[in-house]
Amino acid sequence: MWFRYAVPLLVAYLAFCSILMQRVWNLPLLIFSGAGFLLVYFIRPSPWPLLAVRILLLGLFHWCTQMDWCVPLYWIAVADQVRQSSGRFGYFVKIGASAAVFCGIRLAISGYSLYVFLGTILIVSCFALAAFIYHHVLASLDQTRLLNSEKNHLTTHDALTGLLNFEEFHRRLEIAASEKREMVLILMDCTDLKSMNNDKGFQGGNQILKQMAHVLEVLFPESLMISRYGGDEFAVVLAPADLTETLSRVRQRLDQEVYKKLGIHTTYGMAVFPRDASTKDDLILAAEERLFTMKREYWLKREEHMFRAEKLKVVGELASGMAHEIRNPLTAIKGFMQLSKANNYSVENWYPLIMDEISRMSELTAEFLQFSKPHAIYFKEQPLQLCIQRVVSLMESEAIRLGHVIQTDMPAENVLILMDQDKIVQMLLNLVRNAFDAMDKNGMLEIALRQDERHGYIRVKDHGKGIREEDLDKIFHPFYTSKEEGTGLGLSICHKIVQDHGGRIEVKSKIHVGTEFMITFPLAIAGNPPRLPSPEESGSNPRPDGLVSGGRGKASLQRND
Repeated sequence: MWFRYAVPLLVAYLAFCSILMQRVWNLPLLIFSGAGFLLVYFIRPSPWPLLAVRILLLGLFHWCTQMDWCVPLYWIAVADQVRQSSGRFGYFVKIGASAAVFCGIRLAISGYSLYVFLGTILIVSCFALAAFIYHHVLASLDQTRLLNSEKNHLTTHDALTGLLNFEEFHRRLEIAASEKREMVLILMDCTDLKSMNNDKGFQGGNQILKQMAHVLEVLFPESLMISRYGGDEFAVVLAPADLTETLSRVRQRLDQEVYKKLGIHTTYGMAVFPRDASTKDDLILAAEERLFTMKREYWLKREEHMFRAEKLKVVGELASGMAHEIRNPLTAIKGFMQLSKANNYSVENWYPLIMDEISRMSELTAEFLQFSKPHAIYFKEQPLQLCIQRVVSLMESEAIRLGHVIQTDMPAENVLILMDQDKIVQMLLNLVRNAFDAMDKNGMLEIALRQDERHGYIRVKDHGKGIREEDLDKIFHPFYTSKEEGTGLGLSICHKIVQDHGGRIEVKSKIHVGTEFMITFPLAIAGNPPRLPSPEESGSNPRPDGLVSGGRGKASLQRND
């Protein structure tokens, strides 16, 4: 405090007055006690032993001067002791010791009279009151200073991580850029944090952000500033001594150390000022562009890895299903051959069964090859009406044999798509056969065709036994079937054919009501190859009005075209 620097003048003035008025008890001791008090007074910090020495030296100086004019020195010493007290106990002990020394020396100098005694009590009371007021003033000032410091910290730092916030980071970066000093800006993004929030909750995500802030402070102690740039992004500014070495060191730390310490991947972008940008905003833009490029590469690699894993999973499922389907007829053939051994290896009794099992394996492998082997597809612009008419012609005899009715509803205007006609016919034949198998005798099968501005729609609806809701998601899986003698590849082949033509196949069904398949194809436009319609193009309900309202014919084969 300011009064500390008045202490030497006050000590010199009191010593001079004591000498001038010839009240000095011992001159050498006066000089020693005064110099010793000043020396101990200016030593900081002051531990307990040093404070005790200071009080004794002040008392000795008071005794040597033989004057009560030393009261200001006591007040200054008491104020200094109050300022250094860390607890209430220490505060009372220091004040009490100073008061005891003053009282003892004053009574010894002035004598033991009632006047002196009451005056001493008054002076000590004033000491205590002044110390109490000074103590509370200091406490209030310290509290105000602390609140201002916390307020300033909260307005410039992130509450969660303690790093600079977005606004303060931009302000300081602007100042640094105005000084035209070379610096490296690093923007980082915690790419795995969102998935960790889903797994561990927001508390776990916040804990990772705190750890990330600590790791960055450890990895870049030489940084000019570190900021939580926003959300799961961080920013670091470095002043490089050697630019090439700094960039290499930063990449190594971010690529290796962060993952080792936190177990999360980070993407980052770096920009150098003024090499890559001449202003603060251009510097941030350059770093953000490189961050976006790295994030895009990371996600592409991640998608590629997931796609490869999915392909391996599908291959495993196909192999497992194929092995299971082939093993059943092989087991039967093996059993028949073992029985023939007891009959002099004559297989005459089991020959039809053996041939049926072999035919079943041949059919299975043929369908599997058709499903899995890539074929060259030659797209031509052709109307879907021709495919439907061909399917009806091929299934006419089968429908009459089973007593089913096939009703078609097609527009007069051709619905043109780019197609391989044989594949579309094969897909429709599979759906019609499945519909025949699902219906009892004298069933009704409806095939309707419609189009809008962009798409053509084929609806194949039967009135059979239907499919359970829990099985709807499985019907397009290879080898899934509800038939005793089915291979489970028919609908998978249908799905693949529709997908090859850039279309979409959907199904809805109710038990004992029937099943409806809706196939959507993009219309042929200027010879463009087919592509899968987006949700915005197809709408939430891709079926055009009037698709399910076709009239019902009475003949076994009737076409309303």
